[in-house]
Amino acid sequence: MSTTDENGTPQGAVQVPDILHSTLVRVAPDVVYDLLSSGTGWDKWFTDGSAFGPSEGSPVHLVWRGWTDDGSDVTDDGVVKECVPNERFAFTWGTPPSLVTFTTAEHPDGTWLTVVETGLPQTAAGLARFGECATGWGEALTLLRCYAEHGIRLST
Repeated sequence: MSTTDENGTPQGAVQVPDILHSTLVRVAPDVVYDLLSSGTGWDKWFTDGSAFGPSEGSPVHLVWRGWTDDGSDVTDDGVVKECVPNERFAFTWGTPPSLVTFTTAEHPDGTWLTVVETGLPQTAAGLARFGECATGWGEALTLLRCYAEHGIRLST
């Protein structure tokens, strides 16, 4: 007989939390949304050869050329799940798929941008993915901010 905690999770089970990052981007929400809601937008600040559009159900194909230590490309696929212009953009990615949701909100100095990744598997592999993606999304917001505010692409 197994025991569970107050949330019904078996004791000893892996606990993988959601990922949450946010930052102030000193440009208007429509500029931030445009950089997030298409492969063309992502290629300006983070990826190289990504393809997707700002419509629910659109396939997402993300490409990072020469991303690994040996110079190999990294790709990932998913589906656009939500598009609310200048407010929210969400897509799935990974195996098994998790959900990444970007929200933008007007701020007196520009846009408050938040990214949340939910649905990571509650396994050791999910915990490892959490470790990679938690740092990765913080880096991604910094890259987007540098490009949006200064036109500087920090990733190659």
